[in-house]
This record gives sequence, C-alpha cells and structure tokens, in this order.
Amino acid sequence: MNYSTIDLDSGLQDRPIAEYELHLVPCKIGTTGPTKEMASGFRRDADEPKQESEGSVTYLRGRKIIGKAVFPQKDRYTVVALEPCETTNNTSLDHKKAAEISHIYNYEREGNEQRMHEEMDKFHEYLELSDLIHQS
Repeated sequence: MNYSTIDLDSGLQDRPIAEYELHLVPCKIGTTGPTKEMASGFRRDADEPKQESEGSVTYLRGRKIIGKAVFPQKDRYTVVALEPCETTNNTSLDHKKAAEISHIYNYEREGNEQRMHEEMDKFHEYLELSDLIHQS
C-alpha cells in the first residue's frame, strides 16, 4: 500500500479516489521533533506474534503500542472535501468524495489495554450515532 496525503485545499479535480487505512493513536509523547518511524506509515511489527487476528503491534518512539481493528457498520467510510458552490441567491458548500477508508485501527500503549476496550465502546457508539445522523 502506498502512503500519501490528501491536500484538501488544492481541489479534487478528477483524480482517482485513494484508499487509506485510518490509525487512531491516542498517546501523548513528550518529544515534538521529527521521527523516521512514520516514513513508511504504520507497519505491523513482523517479530511480534499476532495475539488476535485483527490486531496490530508496532512501536512509536520506542514504546510498544497495540492496535485493534474497529469493525464499523459499513464496509467503507468516505472522506469528503467541502467546496464552495454558488447558487442563484447565496453561496453554500458542496461536498466531493476525496478518499475511502478501508480499515480503522485504534491503538493504546502496552499494559493499558483496558482503556482501549473502553475507547472502542465509545468509538462504536460514535459511529452508530454518525450513521443515524447521516442516514446512511
């Protein structure tokens, strides 16, 4: 999988829709300098045994973080970009599809897995609420 970013300010001109994995990393790190660990994206550590088929283990700044796949209600989620759209009597915003999210992973520090389970419950509740609001 190639790793790239989307510049939502540059417009979406007829480019192909990109597919991404979303990695939620709720950890506080005291260092703000650059790191080479993210150059190839979030790679699963091949030396770590898989404890769960949907899990992921990696290291960030030397700290082990454990990820768990989030199973949303839908197969995919869409990232949209808002663009100004002029109508006859006012200016409103229109949305264009910018990317798709194929997998979502939620991470937590090793030894703090109980917090990850609590966060997963809250995240599933958020996804259900979002689906209700957007009627999807």
